[in-house]
Amino acid sequence: MLINKKLIQSLANHIKENNVSCTSMTVTIFGDVVSQHGSWIWLGSLIECMEPMGFNDRAVRTSAFRLVQNGWLDVKKIGRKSYYCFTEYAKAQYERVARRIYASEPPEWDNRWLLVLTNSVPDDKREELKKSLTWQGFNMLTTNLYAHPSSDRRSLDETLIEQKLSQEVAVFTASTDDPYSQEMIKGLVNVKWGVEELANFYQQFLDYFRELQVKTDLADLTEQECFIFRSVVIHNYRRIQLRDPDLPDELLPNGWVGYEAQDLVKRLYRSLTNRSLHYIERELFNAQGKLPAASSKFYTRFGGLSQ
Repeated sequence: MLINKKLIQSLANHIKENNVSCTSMTVTIFGDVVSQHGSWIWLGSLIECMEPMGFNDRAVRTSAFRLVQNGWLDVKKIGRKSYYCFTEYAKAQYERVARRIYASEPPEWDNRWLLVLTNSVPDDKREELKKSLTWQGFNMLTTNLYAHPSSDRRSLDETLIEQKLSQEVAVFTASTDDPYSQEMIKGLVNVKWGVEELANFYQQFLDYFRELQVKTDLADLTEQECFIFRSVVIHNYRRIQLRDPDLPDELLPNGWVGYEAQDLVKRLYRSLTNRSLHYIERELFNAQGKLPAASSKFYTRFGGLSQ
C-alpha cells in the first residue's frame, strides 16, 4: 500500500505534470466545496487547503485576485482578512457543468437535436456565446449553426438570458428516423465532436486514478488526505467534462470508456466524502467561524450521498 505521504506527493506531482493552474484548481475548490458550505471562505483557509497540492501562498493569492478581476469571485475585507465567494455569474457557469459532473446516470436520448442559428448575434458577443455553447457540448456544423443531440433547453435558455441574446438567435429542434442518415450522423459526430480524443482523456484519467485506488487503502486516509484526494479527482474529471459534449449512448462507440470513468469518480467520491467533510467543517473558516455543514443539495450528488 502507498503510505499517505506518497499519496499526497503523487497527487501533487500529477497536478504539476498536467500543468494544472492554481486558478483552475481554485475554481474547483469553490464549486465542489465552498459553494456547498455557506459560499464564503477566508483566504487563509484557501491557502492552507491548497498548499499540499503544490500551490504556495503567492500562487493562491494571485489566482484569487485574477478570479475577482475576471468576474468569478467576489471579495470582502473584514479588518485585515479577506473573504471570497463565487459571483452569481460563476455560480451559473459552474452549475451547468456540475449537472454533468455529479450526474448519477448517463442521460437518455429522445433522438432529437437542438439547433442554434446565430446570424444576428452582434460581433462583440459572438466569442462569449461560442465558449458557452461549447461548454454545453454544442458544435458548429456550418457557419453560424450550432448543434447538440438533446432536446433539453435548460442550460441553453439560461445562457441566452444571461447574455441577453434570447431575441438574437433562432432555436430549432430536429430529428431523423432514416437509418442511412443516422449512420452518417454517427460518423459526423465522431469527427466533429472529437470522440477519439475524448476517449483518450478518459483513458488517461482511468489509468492514473484506478492504479492509485488499488495502491491506496482509502480507509487509512486522514480527513485532510480525503479532502485532497476528492478535490484532485473532481478537478481532473471537471476538466474532461468541459471537453465532453455529453453525447447520448446511441452516438458513442460500444463500451464507451467515459462510463467507466463516471463509475470510478462516483465510487471514489462516495468513499472520500464523509471524512473530507469533517476536515472542511473543522479546519476551514469564513467570517463567522468554521465553515457550516454541507447544504442538503450537496447530498443529492451522484444520485445520493450518505450523511
